[in-house]
Amino acid sequence: MKKKYRILSIDGGGIRGIIPASIVVYIENRLQKITKNPDVRIGDYVDFVAGTSTGGILTSAYLAPLEQGSGQYRFTAEEALRFYLERGGYIFSSGVWDKLISMGGILKERYSAKPLEKFLTFSFRNTKVSELLKPCLLTSYEVEKKQPVFFQSHVAKNNPAFDFYVKDACRATSSAPTFFEAARIQSLSGEMYTLIDGAVLANNPAFCALTEACVLFAHNGVPLTADQFELISLGTGKNQKVYTYDYIKDLGGLGWLNPLLDVMMNGVSDTIARELSVLFQSVGATDQYHRIQPELAQANAEMDDASPENIKLLMEAAAATIEKHKDHLEVIVQRLIQYA
Repeated sequence: MKKKYRILSIDGGGIRGIIPASIVVYIENRLQKITKNPDVRIGDYVDFVAGTSTGGILTSAYLAPLEQGSGQYRFTAEEALRFYLERGGYIFSSGVWDKLISMGGILKERYSAKPLEKFLTFSFRNTKVSELLKPCLLTSYEVEKKQPVFFQSHVAKNNPAFDFYVKDACRATSSAPTFFEAARIQSLSGEMYTLIDGAVLANNPAFCALTEACVLFAHNGVPLTADQFELISLGTGKNQKVYTYDYIKDLGGLGWLNPLLDVMMNGVSDTIARELSVLFQSVGATDQYHRIQPELAQANAEMDDASPENIKLLMEAAAATIEKHKDHLEVIVQRLIQYA
């Protein structure tokens, strides 16, 4: 049986990360049940993990070591989900004055980054990107140098110039424009970066993950092709808000600010999903590409609505997604085991 490398990719989407996090809980629980090993973690059954923004935080949680050099995973998928259920309201919190002076993110960022930074420091302490237990990719964008920045554990292991603290990498990949101020962070070699959310270039990081993995797992210097991978790509749901012609035709720069961010994130994710579908079809491997984009149903699509009511609705959307895709998820679980 020819080896297939397994990639898990998770989109950005703020508090909507609850949905892919719930799907991974389901997958991890199925892996534990089938293997009869309660200590199994999702990281044991994937070869490469990628994430943007909220997906980047989940990626880091799934791959963080218990202790330096231990080879054991610090968090279960259930514990990663609890990040959102217990801390979402804390991260997306602002006072009345903050809301007033930010004018919905038009005049300044909507939220202070301090709660997010405290949460990341508490969760990841001084873990380095190079210490993450599997090859991975977190997306970000350097605004001063105008270039993408990918945090990659396998690259960082060989060069401290590309190594960062995980808490800083997560801060960078989740620095969504209008929501949080840009991240000013330093590599372990001392170089400074000014970074924003990877959603501006790859809200769906699955294609980035595939291309990087093709080179990383090259055989005798020859990059792999798509048919040598099982790619599991988890979305966070789409904002279905409609921007009519009458609404947008006279918008200026400030008016376009929030609609543009929404359109950009949806457009990037949908484009990548389509192109990957075509790519896998072109190599006769359609069944090796697994894209699950949930429906939000009654949940608010705004990425910062971490109210108890909306968290409950997002959990309901997650449960409905799992039920709808249960047969497909079982195929995914079996493939993960098959190529272990």
